[in-house]
Amino acid sequence: MGLEVLYGFCTRPLHLAAYALAITIVGFVLRRLSTRPRSSAKPVSRSTLEKNPWILQFPPSRRHVLENLKLEKASAGPYLAPSPEVLYQRAVPSTKTADWDQDNLFTPTGFSTKDIRALGRFPDYSVLTGTRYPQPYGAHFDINKAVFRPFRPFRWTYHQTMAYYKFDPDWWVELEQNYATTMAARQALLEKHGDLVFFTDPGSELACRELMEMLIQFLCKRYPQYFCLENDNTVLHNRLLNTKTDLLNTPPLRVVFSNIPEDYAMVMRNENDGFYYLRAAMTCSSVGWDIGMHRGKALRDVHEHVPDYAEKMAFSMDRFFAKMAVDQPIQRCSWSLEDHAPLFSSPRMMENWERSAFADNKEALTIDHVKLRCDYQTLRRLPLSGAIVFNFKAVFTPLTELRDEPFMPALLLKVLEEGKESLITYKTVDHVKDVAIQACRQWAAEQVEKGLVPKDWEVGTVDESPFYPGWEKKWHAQQGF
Repeated sequence: MGLEVLYGFCTRPLHLAAYALAITIVGFVLRRLSTRPRSSAKPVSRSTLEKNPWILQFPPSRRHVLENLKLEKASAGPYLAPSPEVLYQRAVPSTKTADWDQDNLFTPTGFSTKDIRALGRFPDYSVLTGTRYPQPYGAHFDINKAVFRPFRPFRWTYHQTMAYYKFDPDWWVELEQNYATTMAARQALLEKHGDLVFFTDPGSELACRELMEMLIQFLCKRYPQYFCLENDNTVLHNRLLNTKTDLLNTPPLRVVFSNIPEDYAMVMRNENDGFYYLRAAMTCSSVGWDIGMHRGKALRDVHEHVPDYAEKMAFSMDRFFAKMAVDQPIQRCSWSLEDHAPLFSSPRMMENWERSAFADNKEALTIDHVKLRCDYQTLRRLPLSGAIVFNFKAVFTPLTELRDEPFMPALLLKVLEEGKESLITYKTVDHVKDVAIQACRQWAAEQVEKGLVPKDWEVGTVDESPFYPGWEKKWHAQQGF
């Protein structure tokens, strides 16, 4: 008696179940093949890797989050990350305009050209980046009264390091009462100096569009009373400047320049050597340099003038940039002392350029002329292009503000008097330093006498850095909200 007779009541269902299981397995395999790059990439030789360990070093991919976006034009998941060999040998070019209709090319973060097409305009960047959108500032915010937070990023013991903090998604862009004036000044600089302050090179198109979309989403969510998207996300309405920008016919970085008074510089991974090069920028607030002089340079060459960079930081920074994850943005704050508040001052603008406005009349300099310049910076990797964006704003504060700020005069005094000479020379000129030291010594003694600072306080970085104890009370009082 055959099996079909003995088990006639169940053999057909078993055959059907096995057939259904086979169909399921085949379907799963086909989906994997359609969403994971076919690994025909040749292995990279050991000798090549010994010469350059960065060519197969890529940031962590977030391609898997595509499963959460339900893209109509994309294949079904799972969305798996390509191997480093595939990313290396099928890279979207960084030095020429990519053909986005060509399939099976990949960005450094593992997204394919097909993925990019499927995502379209204004995807959900909170999902793609793993970083939440900002909280709305609320109806109490009045830009006519708003002032920058009081950055005081002094540290002791002072060494040349990244000195970064955890990124706060609410403060990627910070608007204040001089918004309209600053925007007008920046536009004038662009008209006068052109590619000394603004450029986009072939290969940066996706990164520029990506940055624009992320910033617009930020503005509309953080400051909804001032910014909104209209006409199916094709027009940006700026109520502060009373402008409407056509997003389909305006270059993305020009959109950013026309609406945000902050600076951006983008470095992109070169597919041939794995190093990061400056490919696009809009940077006005530079003193002693301009962004145009660094166009196309590798990251370590951009920083060649920074004290101790080549000896102590270059290798670790190359490693940091190679591995920096999309969902781990950072922020930091650097400082200098100036005797005026220039928005843009480059040696290429004039002969006999001087950093100081009092270079020919040093005796006339007083503490009332000295400004603390703080460059508040954020650093984040864009999820699709893999570009890394430096964002920074220059905030000038009269140094006299430190007089009633606990611990700040003594801390700055310590750095100016005992810091490494090459680092301090980079931060200020001698006659400005001398005036600042004299004032800080007086203010530090006053704070001890008034009980603001304990007499036995051992000077060091405060816990509230890059601010100071009690800063919020003073900041709120200055704004009135």
